[in-house]
Amino acid sequence: MTALRTAHAPAGQVSRRRASTGSGGELASLCVGIAAVGMAALGSAASSSLAAGLNGTAGLAAWWGWAAAIGSAGWAGTALLYAVATFRAGHLPLPGLAVRAVGVAASVHLAGVLIGLWRVPEESRFLDVTVASLLVLELSVLALMGWQRNKAARTPSGPGAGWKPSPLGVVGTMFAASILVASVATLGLAASTAGQLAVPHSGHGSHGPGGPLPSNLEQLKHSGHHH
Repeated sequence: MTALRTAHAPAGQVSRRRASTGSGGELASLCVGIAAVGMAALGSAASSSLAAGLNGTAGLAAWWGWAAAIGSAGWAGTALLYAVATFRAGHLPLPGLAVRAVGVAASVHLAGVLIGLWRVPEESRFLDVTVASLLVLELSVLALMGWQRNKAARTPSGPGAGWKPSPLGVVGTMFAASILVASVATLGLAASTAGQLAVPHSGHGSHGPGGPLPSNLEQLKHSGHHH
């Protein structure tokens, strides 16, 4: 039955299916899944930063802030689910829809970064490193998906078309992609509100019950008294 379905399938569809399991398609899908995990972490951090920045705000600004925080959390959950689906399937599920979704999210985040850099007055301008790191991962995912799609279109159909990555190649790709994604995600997480208020490793157990708190915990302690 599988042979019959393959025989009657369009040539382009057969070529893309083979290219997804060969010609580097599995490695590209693995990299996309790892990047999606980093996007989920950064999306959650951006959501927490947006929610923390709503302290003392009211009116339309508060509504927009909560909408952005909820949207960022939803995007983080979607990215995590897509990463799990990619790891389980071994290829990119719904690649066309995924490209459009990541493209829209990247456009929104690029606009957010540019708005922060071009604010008026000049003293209020800032670079949101968390969103910028998220944008880097999203652009990387778009590049990988575009490369995989072009590779599939150029790969001829046939018994010897494409190649199967070796186990060593899979492990090496996973290691390299994890290091790169972790480097970008760590930078963005450290710049978020949650990262700035996190207890440093050197501070665990370094103060007694009556001793002074770390500076970031003092900031968290007094943050609710400033409106």
